[in-house]
Order: sequence, then structure tokens, then C-alpha cells
Amino acid sequence: MSDRHRGKGLSDYTAFLIFNAVFFMMDTVSSYFNIYLDQLGFTKTMIGTVTGVASLAAMLFQPAAGMLMDRSASRTRIMQLLILMTAVLYPLLLANNAFLYVLAVYTVYFISNRLQHTVNTALSVQFAEESGRDYGPIRMMGAVGYTCMMWVVSFVAGTENGVVKTFWVYSALCVGTILLMFPLPPMPGRNQGRGGSRVSPFSLLKDRNVVRLICFHTLIATANSIGQTYFPIYVASDMGAGNSLYGAMVAVGAMLEIPFLFLTDRIIRRLGLRKTILALGLLVALRWGNAYFAAGAFQLFLTQGMNFVIIVEGVAIAILINRQVRPEVKTVAQTLVATIQGLAGILVSSFLGGILADSFGIRPLFLLSAGIALATAFLFWFLPPKESGQ
Repeated sequence: MSDRHRGKGLSDYTAFLIFNAVFFMMDTVSSYFNIYLDQLGFTKTMIGTVTGVASLAAMLFQPAAGMLMDRSASRTRIMQLLILMTAVLYPLLLANNAFLYVLAVYTVYFISNRLQHTVNTALSVQFAEESGRDYGPIRMMGAVGYTCMMWVVSFVAGTENGVVKTFWVYSALCVGTILLMFPLPPMPGRNQGRGGSRVSPFSLLKDRNVVRLICFHTLIATANSIGQTYFPIYVASDMGAGNSLYGAMVAVGAMLEIPFLFLTDRIIRRLGLRKTILALGLLVALRWGNAYFAAGAFQLFLTQGMNFVIIVEGVAIAILINRQVRPEVKTVAQTLVATIQGLAGILVSSFLGGILADSFGIRPLFLLSAGIALATAFLFWFLPPKESGQ
């Protein structure tokens, strides 16, 4: 894919950098959704049910959506429609506090929201490889945008009725993202059946290397999600830090992601797949082990600061998966990874996690997260996926 220049317009590469910076700004409000539900008086089990059912619906929908994306004439235009849907649906959650209403609207919203992220990953990784660029800097711009916007959102959340205001901030960011997508290339799907037969997405499951990468990502992401799902409530409510301080923690954590994302491609090449997987698993275990023993704000800051580990892990898996699969199924490959990881996360972090949090408190969940990550790191040290090309 050529990196076009349109006279006075932007090159494709610059357009992707700017788009990713604004796209990930939308994620800044997500941390406050559970806090909003907590303020409504929802129990931890109710919160887990809302997020769990929404995630389950999104994950079940994603594989079919990924196949449609791989057959579409313009994946970027479809994603603009998805973002527009979420811009309307998210503030609609404020219209009614009834549990069933929140559950229904959030589920529809979340289906569109999750698909946006997997499609963005597929498009960005594909563009980087076809244009000879590293994916890390493109994804790094997401961390830059997220960090800058998080300071703004944390300030808004700290004002009177601030958590409610974040819903409207989200819609404004969606509009900005939609406008910034117009300079992007249309990037049609590669599995439209032109010049030959379509490639079955089920062929991915026959590749043992792809399956091992998916399994590793699923276990690590599930371990992380157990702790991350209830960490905002733990910091803001249980530890009494408040919404503004939590927002500052998230912003600092996002700042720390920037250098690591810039170096992700180089880290994988330098360490190799096996050592990279071991390091990521151990760091996730260290993160949540630290949260379990946290006694004050510094250790809580350290826990959130280590969020770069799971971001780098997701980027690394996206790169490695993309190198393994055929061009015709690159989008569905990324959605398959998200689907399997998401289903596991739903069962453990949202449903089981909510029940455990109500029964034993949130802190023990951090120890469970650390244990799963540690076991996964050593499991895949002895049973690693092969290096790409072997």
C-alpha cells in the first residue's frame, strides 16, 4: 500500500497517526462507567452482570462482523457508522436508571464499541505492514491522545455531577473521530472472492501457532481483566482516593505507555517470541501482586502505571497474529482473538468476579489475577508458540 500524498492534504501515514490519537481519546470515559453504576447504587454483582452480558453479546457478534468486514468495500466507512451509533447510545444511558434499561442500552452500545477496537487494530496493523512502517508508533499515538484527554476527563469527573458529564464528552469525541476518518484510505476487505474463492475463517483454527498465541493472550488478558474491572471502584471508593485522583493515575499510566509502544516492534525482534511472552506474563503478575499488597496512594499509582504491560501485550499479539494469517482473513483473525479472550473474561472477571467481590471484597481478586498471570507465564515458557516463519 503506497503512502499517498494529496497535494496540500495529509499522507496516509500522518492521517493514521492523527486518527489513532483521537480514536483512543474515546476510551478515557470508560473507567468512569462502573463508578457511575456504583453511584446509582448497583451492587458489584449487578455491575458485573451489566458489563458481562454486554461483553458476551459483543463477543458473540464479533466473528460474523469480522467476516463481513473482510468482504466489505470500505472498512473505514463502516467503522464511522459504528462510532456514530455509540455517540448516540452512550448518553442515552442517562435517560433511565432502571437496571434492565441500563443493561439493554449498554449492551447495544458495547457491541458497536468493541467492534471498533478490533477493526482499528486490523486496519492499523495491516497499513503498517503494507507501507513498511512499524505498528508501535501508530498505536503509540493512541496513548498520547489518551494521556492528554485523560487529564481533561479527570478534571471534568472531579466537578459537580462530573461522572455524568463524561457521557457527553464521549459523544463529542466520537464526532471528532468520525470527521478525522475521512482522510483515511477506504481499505477494502481482501476476502471478497474476486479472482478466486473466499478463504474460510475456520482455517485459522487449524494453525497450531495461531491457536497457541490466542490461548496465551486469553489467559493473560483474563488475569488482567479480573483486577482491572474493579480497580476503579477500589481506588475511588474503597481507598477513598476520589474520581480526580483516579483520573490522574490513569493519565500517568497512559504516559508510561508511550515509550514502550514506540519500542514494541523492536522489543519483539530483540527478545524473540518466547522471552517476550515470559516477560509480559511476569510483569502482569507483578502488577496485580503489588495491588494486593498496596497500602497507600503510591502503590496504587504504581499499579495503574503498569497498565502499559497489558497494552504492549495486546499490541504484540496483534502484530504476531497478523504475520501468521493470510491477507483475506486478517480482520476476522483479530476479531477471533478478541472474541475468545472476551468470552473468557466475561465468565471470570464480570460474572464470577462480581460475585467474589461482593462475597470477599475486591482486594483478593488482585491476588487471583497475579496467580493466573504467573502460571500462564511459566506454562508458555515450556510450551511457547513458534517464531513467525518457522
